[in-house]
Amino acid sequence: MESSRISLRPFRLTDVDDILLWAGDKRVTSTIRWDTLTTKEEALSFIKEVCVPQPWHVSICIDDRSIGFLWVIHPAMSDDIEAVEIGYAIAVEYWGQGIATKALKMAIPRIFNDFPQIVKIIACAISKNKASHRVLEKAGFHYERSLTWHGDFKEYGNKSSRISLRPFRLTDVDDILLWAGDKRVTSTIRWDTLTTKEEALSFIKEVCVPQPWHVSICIDDRSIGFLWVIHPAMSDDIEAVEIGYAIAVEYWGQGIATKALKMAIPRIFNDFPQIVKIIACAISKNKASHRVLEKAGFHYDMIYINY
Repeated sequence: MESSRISLRPFRLTDVDDILLWAGDKRVTSTIRWDTLTTKEEALSFIKEVCVPQPWHVSICIDDRSIGFLWVIHPAMSDDIEAVEIGYAIAVEYWGQGIATKALKMAIPRIFNDFPQIVKIIACAISKNKASHRVLEKAGFHYERSLTWHGDFKEYGNKSSRISLRPFRLTDVDDILLWAGDKRVTSTIRWDTLTTKEEALSFIKEVCVPQPWHVSICIDDRSIGFLWVIHPAMSDDIEAVEIGYAIAVEYWGQGIATKALKMAIPRIFNDFPQIVKIIACAISKNKASHRVLEKAGFHYDMIYINY
């Protein structure tokens, strides 16, 4: 394959039929962390919701025709803010032709340019995928360590790298009502349980949209929770912000809140250069939230007693 025919570019809606050819092939999707697409509608949603919002979810092309996917996640799944994770998938008919290696080599210098704070790029491949190991070695990667995972590989991806933070949209209204209408969620935070679609719409319009740091915690771009930042913090300390979060009950205990906090923290310090600390509060009986905060790097400071 001539190198000049290979390119990386953003996905387009017109790629939908080509995407379905390879993203609908279980031989391709069995080694990566997302489900096999089965319909043209799913392929369109994949482009609109997964690829277009992310500048580093790009198409691997031959003669400008989409034959694969290359993605970059920051911070990496290791939560190292000085690293990004890279991954790829290409159509079976193009396996073994050096295309994936070429695509990685094209991407690497651009990634270091676009993420000047990073010092390394991480790539993961399941142990039985020897071909992917060879691709990574040819692209200049070096083996570091093996990770043992007890469970389904795609499930692992669903719980980590598919998490994102973004502004709320009016189209989130039904998803918001599922968790913001659940008293088990709202009982541990400082706002009322929503009971109607109208209340959920008002919540988006009046509480979230005006505040750039009232953002949605998402899985595959679907809203499953809320992360907010208040400045100055409730302590009136102008050198601090307060952070809080809430997520749907079905996602409790899966590390999602911790991941969301770790994604948010470096961005917060970037957006609020005057602050020196981030404060988080949790009620004493909410031990799970205490553990989330500790795993995200928070340290116990003080306890407030309300009589």
